[in-house]
Amino acid sequence: MYGPSADPRQKIAPVEVFDVPEAYLFCFAAGALITALAWRRRWPMEARSALFIVGQCIILTAPLAFFMDTYVYGSFPTIDKAGSMAHYLDGVHLRALADPIAALSDPAVRLIGVHMGHLVVTSFFDLFLTPVGAFSVQGLLAPALAWYFAWWLLWEHSGSSRVAMLMSFPFGMGLHIFRDLNWYTIEKAAIFWLPLFLLVCTWAVRRGGRWRWAPGIVLALTTWTNVYLGIINGGMLIVIFTALWVARHPQRHRITLASAAAVLAVSPLVVAQWMLMVDGPQLASKDAFLWERAALDSFSLSPLAWNRLEVHRSLNIVALGLAVWGLRPRRWTGVVPIAGVSALLFFLLSLGPVWWAPDVMNPIYMGVRAVVPGFWRVAKPEVFFHITWLMLLGIGAIEAHRLGWSKRTLGLWYIAFVGAWLVMARSHPAYPPMTTPVATPLAPDWAERVFGP
Repeated sequence: MYGPSADPRQKIAPVEVFDVPEAYLFCFAAGALITALAWRRRWPMEARSALFIVGQCIILTAPLAFFMDTYVYGSFPTIDKAGSMAHYLDGVHLRALADPIAALSDPAVRLIGVHMGHLVVTSFFDLFLTPVGAFSVQGLLAPALAWYFAWWLLWEHSGSSRVAMLMSFPFGMGLHIFRDLNWYTIEKAAIFWLPLFLLVCTWAVRRGGRWRWAPGIVLALTTWTNVYLGIINGGMLIVIFTALWVARHPQRHRITLASAAAVLAVSPLVVAQWMLMVDGPQLASKDAFLWERAALDSFSLSPLAWNRLEVHRSLNIVALGLAVWGLRPRRWTGVVPIAGVSALLFFLLSLGPVWWAPDVMNPIYMGVRAVVPGFWRVAKPEVFFHITWLMLLGIGAIEAHRLGWSKRTLGLWYIAFVGAWLVMARSHPAYPPMTTPVATPLAPDWAERVFGP
């Protein structure tokens, strides 16, 4: 099974192309119009790329843009999504903002953790849409933002905006992000924080000045949105810091200042999360988190799968091949070495506590678990593979730029990538359907059932 079983209350919305052809025509027309605006050469490249990506996402996820305020994007109700909606309507994020100290004893905050930034974003969209629409619009923005910031990061390091656009497509529009949108809470799909953080780290090293504060701001916002992604960005900051000092990079002092600012910025959230973890009864034991969660939600070598998603459908094989070709020893110049090492380290972490066999322990993961305080609560090591995939796409972009592909070749490859996505991802059982909203209020005794009397 790719995800949880369908709830008996779930009703699939009638949104197939022959049911509502006007919805698909609307999305195609709106997406094509926005895409056409991207060809206005007098506009900055950043704005043109944003328009292109938004237009393409509207077309490829049709009819989401037409029904986002009517139906739920993905399966509903699921435990994660129904609980997120119920706690949002209960106002847990408002209580936490109003009195952060008192919130540490709030049962809902203890259950969710400090990462409630996505609920604040939902409140913003709730000003214009229904609560259902406020969550669904994030389902459209999550892949678009991941694609956009991955494009910007790859453009910064490859030097070609067109190559970056092609190679960032598999990151933003990967099957994994749509699987998360289907069954799980919205912040799990907010992987755009990963390329955004690496982008501002790049600017902090290359430009200095005010950009030295940007990694800290982005790291704090990342952790506030999703603690898992905050851990990943924090780990990448350690890798970048170590690599620049080992290589005696001329601007290594800039990353030192940026790292210090990041530690200061994220410290309040880290302290709050630690207090939530150590104060009061736990949801499960350390062994339960390790063997009943982390050992199951990981990247698997046998069978080869990314958290139960087939690798040949969740990854772009052409982009992966380019990355492997770009990892040849004589190509290890510029940022390729640090990208390659980062890809390997986070891949080893994504395997979780075991290797290819249940009785063979993963010393890298278990070592980090033993050293890093609170790491035992990591229940989904498969998220670490996002960095591996992003690094491989970056290496592939650098290699594609070295090959000197023409505009025509890149355009043909983009058409091929979209066609493969329609076959491999859009038609996959894990791709989110649209479902009708179902009222799922919090039970009066939910806290007692979760934490005990």
